[in-house]
Amino acid sequence: MRVDSRQPGLLVGRLAGMAEGVLTTGTRLRRAVRGWATARRFAVRGDRVVFDPDGVYTYENIELGSDVDLGYRPVLMAALSRIRIGSNVMFGPEVTIRGGNHRVDRVGVPMIAVRKQAGDEEHDRGVTIGDDVWVGTRAIILQGVTVGRGAVIGAGAVVTRPVPPYAIVAGNPARVIRLRWPVETIARHERELYPPDQRLDDAELTGLAEFVAPAPRSAPVTNPLTADLHDR
Repeated sequence: MRVDSRQPGLLVGRLAGMAEGVLTTGTRLRRAVRGWATARRFAVRGDRVVFDPDGVYTYENIELGSDVDLGYRPVLMAALSRIRIGSNVMFGPEVTIRGGNHRVDRVGVPMIAVRKQAGDEEHDRGVTIGDDVWVGTRAIILQGVTVGRGAVIGAGAVVTRPVPPYAIVAGNPARVIRLRWPVETIARHERELYPPDQRLDDAELTGLAEFVAPAPRSAPVTNPLTADLHDR
């Protein structure tokens, strides 16, 4: 449908404004009612969870921590596996997380007709997202991926491999661009945010040293959430 952008008459404009107000109020009420009705369907749901009721969810297989914002119209699907999301996690619009997979190796059977069999967990792995993670707009996280605590997933990234804690990843397939901070700063952040028994241990911190630390503040740093990923 095309809309004529010319200025409407005064009466038409007022009527259109009133109609828009009624429709907007109706939409908000419908979304609120749907949200109230479906929130209890999540397998686990912590406090202060914000989710778009018009998103797509396999509710019973999704576990959410506290202070989670799933963004605008996400797709979180895991028919048989689990999607586990920690606390203090935020999504940009239209993020997709897909647990499980379709088998493409069965000879003589259409792919749509292949059903999961006992011992077939390799084709039905879940997704785990740690605490304090930011997932950018339209990122896609596929089965079997674990996103480490404090990581940042760039907009449009396609994540097929585990993401280290505090890493910034971008691209298709996603790769580590750099760490959010030097390892020493990550250790201080951990001390300030988590009790001793929940912090990354020395071995985990040492393992992060192989990744690139941020450039000094005086040097220009490209933001992986807004940069053209095709240039990488």
